[in-house]
Amino acid sequence: MSQPTPPPTRRDRKKQQTRQAIGEAAMRLFLARGFDAVTIADIAREADVAVQTVFNHFPSKEDLFFQERDGYVSLPGTAVRTRAADETVAQALARGYLRLLGDYDVAGLLVHSIDYQRTLDASPALRGRELELRQERESLLATALAEEAPPLSEGLRPELMAAFASAVDRVLDAEIRRRLLAGETAAEIQKSVEPMVVELFGVAEAACRSVRGSA
Repeated sequence: MSQPTPPPTRRDRKKQQTRQAIGEAAMRLFLARGFDAVTIADIAREADVAVQTVFNHFPSKEDLFFQERDGYVSLPGTAVRTRAADETVAQALARGYLRLLGDYDVAGLLVHSIDYQRTLDASPALRGRELELRQERESLLATALAEEAPPLSEGLRPELMAAFASAVDRVLDAEIRRRLLAGETAAEIQKSVEPMVVELFGVAEAACRSVRGSA
């Protein structure tokens, strides 16, 4: 029997509070000035910590911008591996996308997504890092799909389904930004895109299953 996880210590809570303060300070500066115009020293001053403290929590400036990268990268593969027996791959991916969307809303990130995207688009360093993250995400999902029963695990189908899922993500992200710019609230958007999320991932899985000659 596994042992229960001990509650966080006072030191653990303090470290998490410091990390959160640094992350919030960094995003304020990035969105206000642009990523390339902000230095680690600027972030340290804004968060009232030493420069080394910033590096203790975030290895690079890019890591500060992509603070939610771990959950973003691993979520699709994890959703597929942990899905219920009666849940399809498409349903698991849709559930994962909607959960991430909900998490961003709760964290207050969704309403800033337009400024976030503009900041990202303006920085070659961030665009390159985003591409790396998307590729890593696809690779992890393809690995999870390769463990599935045929036909999704056959031939190039895992890589194809992972690429389809990534394309669906990009289409949905663009639609959400469009609606935010049009003045819709985060709650309205979440409710209206849910059927679209389920449908698009379903179409992607159906297309992948119907591919011939990939084995």
